[in-house]
Amino acid sequence: MHFINDQEIRELISAKDIIDTIEDYYLSEGEKRSFVPERLFINDDDNSALLMPSFYENYYGAKLIGIAPGNAEIGEATLRGIFLLNERKTMKPLVIMDARTISAMRTGAISGLGMKYLASNETDTIGIIGTGDQGWSHLEAACAVRPIQKVLVYNRSKERLEQFMEKAKEKYSSIRFEVSDPATILKEAQMIITTTTSTEPVIPYDGQVDLTGKHFAGSGAFKSFMQEIPDSIIKEADHLYVDTHAAFSECGEMIQARTMGHSEETIPELKTLVQNGENEETKKGVTVFKSVGVSIFDVLTAKLIYERYKSRTLV
Repeated sequence: MHFINDQEIRELISAKDIIDTIEDYYLSEGEKRSFVPERLFINDDDNSALLMPSFYENYYGAKLIGIAPGNAEIGEATLRGIFLLNERKTMKPLVIMDARTISAMRTGAISGLGMKYLASNETDTIGIIGTGDQGWSHLEAACAVRPIQKVLVYNRSKERLEQFMEKAKEKYSSIRFEVSDPATILKEAQMIITTTTSTEPVIPYDGQVDLTGKHFAGSGAFKSFMQEIPDSIIKEADHLYVDTHAAFSECGEMIQARTMGHSEETIPELKTLVQNGENEETKKGVTVFKSVGVSIFDVLTAKLIYERYKSRTLV
């Protein structure tokens, strides 16, 4: 059985491909052709092990990953794992893929879809806090949906920051990249992206910066004790969305949002955002999109990769 690695995946699909695929899933009522069981989530001290199965059309996919936040301190990947794609009817295994790449790309694409519907069409300056796999995938997603000209970047690890900057400048030579800090990012960026596993908010907001028209995309915090976006910004948000209502129990931002009076009834999911269509008035306010991930997005991405791979090998 063939293993599709990181390089092959990135040669086969792009951030825009995944964004379009997820958007079409909601616009074409793809949920009627899918089955998404609850994922198995096991905590092992600071580490987590996840088994995420999902069924879509003729496919059954299962992602098995391990997440070790402490790896960032030793220069190792935070997430590792495999994705197994099977034929749904017979359960015949079709292909194995690098789950780290699928997770990064689909998470960036989920936020990218949020950017498309919530960030101003004129957004050209963004800030990225966190330069791991997710920081890179969110850069790709932002560039896929908005005319980005300037990127302010911050990361606690100097080594990871330098690697990110070198790679970014090589791929996006027409974009201006600057090493920055969270306070400057909040002040100057029109879109602020956070991709860390921080247990404390990484954006310093005390009410002194005008947030009008800014969009916040948070995807790093995936446990109840993790929080990247501060309560002060959540309180000021004119429009707050999540990829799934599971976020209310899985991340600090939405647990805090519930204490402010928000609930599943008041905070729409990505599905509603897409199906309601773009609203220019919404983009003028303070918008927040928080994602924690859903397994159906993995199988949608894997299906796209596999079918591209299969068509290429048949040529």
